[in-house]
Amino acid sequence: MNKEKFHIPMPDERAIQMQIAQIVASGVKQKESFLSYLKSMVQQVGLRHLFSDRLELVYITFMALTAFVLMFILAEPKQLPVQDLYGIIFLLSPILFLSFSVYTYVNKVRNDTFEIEMSCRYNVYQIIVFKMLVFSAVSIVINTITIAFIVLAYEDIQFLRAFMISITALFTFSILFLYGMMKRRTTVAAAMLIVCWIVGNLLLRISNYTIYTNILVTLPLFVYGIVLIGSMFFYLKYLNRLIHFKQTEGAF
Repeated sequence: MNKEKFHIPMPDERAIQMQIAQIVASGVKQKESFLSYLKSMVQQVGLRHLFSDRLELVYITFMALTAFVLMFILAEPKQLPVQDLYGIIFLLSPILFLSFSVYTYVNKVRNDTFEIEMSCRYNVYQIIVFKMLVFSAVSIVINTITIAFIVLAYEDIQFLRAFMISITALFTFSILFLYGMMKRRTTVAAAMLIVCWIVGNLLLRISNYTIYTNILVTLPLFVYGIVLIGSMFFYLKYLNRLIHFKQTEGAF
């Protein structure tokens, strides 16, 4: 009795490659974009839980009120030279942002639940990234209001130049802060960055007062614009790297 032979058709090379592509596409998780990742985090965690620390909220409120008090003090006409006011704006613009960010960073890293939080789907560094974006937006708003009051008190101050100096200083310091945090990830490094920013500006002001003030007063606004765009690009780039930090890898 003859056995019936079964013929199994073999797929051609094109069909094989298509099947491989489908298997890889279904098995490999697509990397979310920076904004979509943050949006998903807000939707799944919620703003209430992202800002659940009441002490942090009290601190933020206190610092914001302090900034407004300083705003009114600076707005008092004291016949300060224009170049000195621009220098003060450049030096102090990142202060509110760094106060928020450093407090949040130190509070999270030194928390007893740090290791547990790092094992969560949204870890400590991803929460910090979201908060830093919020803090930078809040700082820009408060700095802008402060500059508006200063312009009302000092006729020689140009609002657009003061605004560009303020925002450029804010994002420049933000880059330095993120870079230091990603390289060292210690509270000492965060504190040193603050000291270096203040001392560095004061040293430049003391040693090369004319050059320092001339740059702030006479530098064309489009140059500030270029620096601002570049600093914002690197700021978002470092935030994107920080948000994809993996505890198991121990690196960014």
